[in-house]
Amino acid sequence: MPRWVIVLLVVVGASVVLAPVGLLVGFMYVYGENHADMRDPAEDVSVARCAVDPVTRRPVAELTVTSQAARTGTYHLMIDFQDRDGRFVETVRPAVEDLAPGATGRAAAVGRWPYEGVGLRCVVMEARFASTEPVGTASP
Repeated sequence: MPRWVIVLLVVVGASVVLAPVGLLVGFMYVYGENHADMRDPAEDVSVARCAVDPVTRRPVAELTVTSQAARTGTYHLMIDFQDRDGRFVETVRPAVEDLAPGATGRAAAVGRWPYEGVGLRCVVMEARFASTEPVGTASP
């Protein structure tokens, strides 16, 4: 077999193997660049107070949200009430609506049932941000 045929086979074979690898590396690079400044909305949420209401005996979490988002939007939260050992008691889903960039909002997460346990923990399990500002109007 002529030497040029062997070289051609090696070049074609290498291209078949390396082309998908190159595309994958390129995709990963672009994906990383596009998502480099993204942050988790849960970083904007803190539990200001976690207690059992003395009258109703229901668990209550007072939440503070300070928006670090680039535009106005709503924070959809999922708060778990847990006993002092971390066992699940109840989940509540409050929201802080139309919070401007840099603004601070408050929400109360109130359980539906009385809590008779000892000790209470309020844990932010999830926070999602949904922009309420029309596309093309966000400030840079």
